[in-house]
Amino acid sequence: DQQLLLCNAYPSESPVTAQLNGKDVLGGGDVKGSIAFQECRYVPSKVQAQDRLDFGLRDAEIQGTFEVGDLPNSDAVLLLVLEKREASPLMSFKSFAFPSAEGRPDAQLAVINTFKGNATDPHLEVEDHAVQTPAAEGNGTGKAAPRSELLNFNGVYSVEPGSYDARVADRGAAGPGRAPKELRLSKGTNYVVLRTAESAGSVGRDALVVYPEALPSGASRIGAALIASLAALVLGVVA
Repeated sequence: DQQLLLCNAYPSESPVTAQLNGKDVLGGGDVKGSIAFQECRYVPSKVQAQDRLDFGLRDAEIQGTFEVGDLPNSDAVLLLVLEKREASPLMSFKSFAFPSAEGRPDAQLAVINTFKGNATDPHLEVEDHAVQTPAAEGNGTGKAAPRSELLNFNGVYSVEPGSYDARVADRGAAGPGRAPKELRLSKGTNYVVLRTAESAGSVGRDALVVYPEALPSGASRIGAALIASLAALVLGVVA
């Protein structure tokens, strides 16, 4: 059995409901029983190979089904991102696996693009968060030169704990100058960065959403270099 993390990147004012093998998995018919746009949530139920997940917009007749395929042999967190198909109201899905984070010295970061803008080859630019340090030898600026990486979207990365600034490179329709999103990563924790529409009513502009956004108590805020990526694992198909 594997833990499941759901993220809703379908731009709609209507929240998404979810059933696992015909049973509600989000707590029933109230607000807590659905996932709003740009929200991620762990599902209490575990999933197995061949399980069926049915989704629907609460106030619209739009539904989608995801069937779980082969699962990792070891413990993992399965990430399932619900999005809108391009030029269609139908749902589609992206799925990934976080290897077990227990005892890991690093953080794991899933970088997912669901924005339907016109950028041809967007990347997530991640650099050390600007922190004040003793004056660097020879320049006297008091700031260390930030290190920067361009990450491909739709992959899972292993990242050293610390604070980073993230922005979309090759933005296309979303113009330059937008403030970066701060990432505060702690060891042994899984994170998701979603590039989505800015809001349900503003699908022509993009936004970065981070889950979980809060920094766990006692975590380091010192910037550090990014390290090798882990390949994304497709876990199922759209029915």
